Amino acid sequence: TTNDMLMPNVRIPSNSGYPTIAYRNVGSMRNTGWELNINTDHLLQAGKFYVDVNVTLGNNKNEILEMDETILETLNTDFTYANREVLQRVQLHNPFGAIYGFRSKGVYQYQYDTFAKMSHEEQAAFLAEGKTAPVALDANGQVIYDEKGMPIRMMYAYSNGSTAKNYMFKGGDAIYEDVNHDGQINSLDIVYLGNSNPKWQGGFGFKFNYGDWSLKTSFTYRAGIDVVNSAKMNLERMFDAYNQSSAVNYRWRKNGDVTYIPRAMYDTGYNFLGSDRYVEDASFVRLSYVQLVYNFNKKMLQKIGLRRLQVSVSGQNLLCWSKYSGTDPEHSAGAWGIAYDNSQTPRSKSVTLNLNVGF
Repeated sequence: TTNDMLMPNVRIPSNSGYPTIAYRNVGSMRNTGWELNINTDHLLQAGKFYVDVNVTLGNNKNEILEMDETILETLNTDFTYANREVLQRVQLHNPFGAIYGFRSKGVYQYQYDTFAKMSHEEQAAFLAEGKTAPVALDANGQVIYDEKGMPIRMMYAYSNGSTAKNYMFKGGDAIYEDVNHDGQINSLDIVYLGNSNPKWQGGFGFKFNYGDWSLKTSFTYRAGIDVVNSAKMNLERMFDAYNQSSAVNYRWRKNGDVTYIPRAMYDTGYNFLGSDRYVEDASFVRLSYVQLVYNFNKKMLQKIGLRRLQVSVSGQNLLCWSKYSGTDPEHSAGAWGIAYDNSQTPRSKSVTLNLNVGF
């Protein structure tokens, strides 16, 4: 458990004469977990042949226990509500490295799909909270109407203190879940989407030996880890004149199109907001290292005046198994413990031939 965690540039009351303080002790965090390592010595053996195995298995759970109220308030008010951003939030009893954003529900197939809807049960709960519902619905749930009898369109509505903006969704736009069913997509619809702390991580390897031959392998893995695929977000946004991924060939173009890629909108629209559309499971298993070695027979070498002659070929990062759509699933945590994939150069593959001679 880490207490009195330091955080830089913490906001303080303006009547102090300064907007922020350089560092401040703001909260506590707990890490709990375990690690298991297994190594064998001639696990299986038959004559000149034997096999060894090594396994490392690690599990860690991270949890924010306490946090200064000013931090919790500041993180929510600092969110710009712009495209490409996920909310960097510290939430009690969630991990540091948690990802928050909107839930993506596909693409509006038709213009009338953008009308806000609420079921009868949802309306009853809405009214029970003392709110005034601008709708009259039957038991099956229908379109929400305003006081003039006009259908309410889903809207991206926000205000970050200095800027207020409303964007009315249209056919072909991205659908974001209206969590609180008020006909607007805003900060109240931001939810927990996952986190960049792996549930499991470690490695394993095998060693096979037969006489003068030996083969060594080493694998690494991570499981249950989420990454924000910023590269995918940038390559599918269709917002400017930059080159795009071939995936945009399948974008929405006309009413009735069924696709997961929204329409192209130059310099406008909110079709690539931070959502689970860009949060991916980056679990992987990687063949980090493999080496094949042959040691020449010592009696034969003595005849030519050598003590040892060994030839080996080794490879690094030759294979990686993952369902992650980016170039490489392995990314380090960045701001607020969140892992972002900005299309960094993936780990290089290499093959090395070695000749070792002893005189």
